[in-house]
Order: sequence, then structure tokens, then C-alpha cells
Amino acid sequence: ELSGLRVAYLSGGGGGCSVDPAAVGELRAAAGGAGFGGVDVLLTCAWPRGFYLKLDPSSLPADLLPDKDLPEVGLEEVAELAVKLRPRYHFCGGEGAFWQRPPYRLDARSHACRMVGLSRVQEDKKQTWLKAFGMVPQAALGGAVPAQPEGTTDCPYPYAALTAGGGGGGGERRGERAAKRQREEWVKDGRGWIAEQCWFCTSSTQFESHLVTSVGDEAYLTIAKGPLVPHHSLLVPVAHKASSLDLSAAEAAEVRSYISAVRRCFAARGESVSVSVTRLLACGGRSHTHAHTHAAHGWLGSR
Repeated sequence: ELSGLRVAYLSGGGGGCSVDPAAVGELRAAAGGAGFGGVDVLLTCAWPRGFYLKLDPSSLPADLLPDKDLPEVGLEEVAELAVKLRPRYHFCGGEGAFWQRPPYRLDARSHACRMVGLSRVQEDKKQTWLKAFGMVPQAALGGAVPAQPEGTTDCPYPYAALTAGGGGGGGERRGERAAKRQREEWVKDGRGWIAEQCWFCTSSTQFESHLVTSVGDEAYLTIAKGPLVPHHSLLVPVAHKASSLDLSAAEAAEVRSYISAVRRCFAARGESVSVSVTRLLACGGRSHTHAHTHAAHGWLGSR
């Protein structure tokens, strides 16, 4: 907190560098805390992936990052945090260019967010690197939500807040269990690089649901499309998570439960204990990743 303003920041991610997963995890946890109402300011080095979406392409200035492919600019992690942290202002400077995006809304009842890219300090006198703004801290508004300004767009980032279930479908059993647990869960929708690039996300057009054998609240079990051994299965978190370090307590518990169940299944058949290997997979040659665990009878190391 700074002079009454709630400020969140994430360093790293500029110049092609990655961000610290632990730092991202801390911000995710803070956003998921009871009574969290958002932050006033979010500071990041990297720009959020997909910042230009929901805008008329003709409205984008011709000199906006002219040497870069806009779909490849920024990081998914920053886009996710820009949604979960609900900032009123999001300042980012990693691209070294000034550009102020029209405000966007998370939903009809929330405040608008203004994303502002800043140039490097005094690198180019034509580029703005210092931004002055006046803001009443959110805590001082007494719960009032400022009116959304004219020209506010829908949120450009492919995340949505849902009540109940943890994303993905899976039959009557899953529907019954999800209905009993009303909670807010963040899931990705079918836009942009999410659905097209990740074949583990249930909203992807490449998702092969006929291979899925069991769906829980937090994870699902599927037959491997290219098995290394007979009965080779994959255990995948429903929500898009880059590694096991990003799993919530509930997700980690369900993954362990699935692993134990698979081991019991093989043991009942008189076969050796399954081997589980957590793997980080880059989908489509991008930084977009979805962690999964392999389960197979026998010792994979001998094959």
C-alpha cells in the first residue's frame, strides 16, 4: 500500500526474459484471498499478451511496435494477472514505446482498467516515459464503482470469472459435483492463442475429448494419443497451469488422489506400480505451456 493506493508489481519479462513463477504465484494467491477487491495500480515490465484485442484494427497507430508481430508481444502471465488483480491502471514499460489503450471492462459491474505502455526514460523526446494521473484510492470510495468512460471495450484477455466448476466439461458426474461447490474459478475462453495452440485446454478446437476416461473437479485423466507403453495415461489439470508449482492446494490434492487411484488400479491387475513424471510442454513452439503427468505401468527408464 502506498499513500492509500493498493499497488501490485511484477518484475522481469522484458527483452524476451521470463518472469519468476514464485512471484506470479504470490500475486495469484493474493487475488484469490477472501474479500479481495482489486488493486489501484499494477506495474509490470512486460506487456500483457493480447493487449490489442477487442479493438478495431484500424484504430491501432501505424507506429505501434512496427518491428514486432503484435500477437507475439507480451506474456500470458501478465495478461492473467491483469484480469485477476483487477487494476484500475496497468503501467508496463518493457517494449520501450508509449501507447495508451482505450479502457476495458472485466464485466458490466466493475470499474474500467486503463493500460499504459511507457517508453524508456528520456530515450526519445517524442515518446512519453512519465505519466501523471490523479486517483482516489479504491478503499476510499466506500464500495462505489466509478462510471465506465465512453469508448470502454470488452476485456481483451482470454480469461473469465465463473461461479462453480473448474472449467471443462465431462459428463453427469462432473456436473453433479460442480453444482455442490459454488466458488469463483478463473478459466480461459476460446479466444486467440489459447484455443488454437493448447491441445490440453478443454476449450481448444484440438482437444480430443474421446480420449478422456475420467474428469474430476480439478483435473482429468486421458489416454495418451502416442502411448509409450500399453495403458499409458496422462493426468492434466483442468485449469491451464504451466507447472505443478502453479497448482492450488485443491488441484495438487486431486492430482495426488488420481495418481494413487491409478497405482491401485495397476496393482489390482497384478502389474507393477505406475511411474509418474511431471512434464512442462511448450505447445506449438510458443511459451504457452500446460503441465501434465504421465502414468504408465512398468519402468519407463528401461524403454
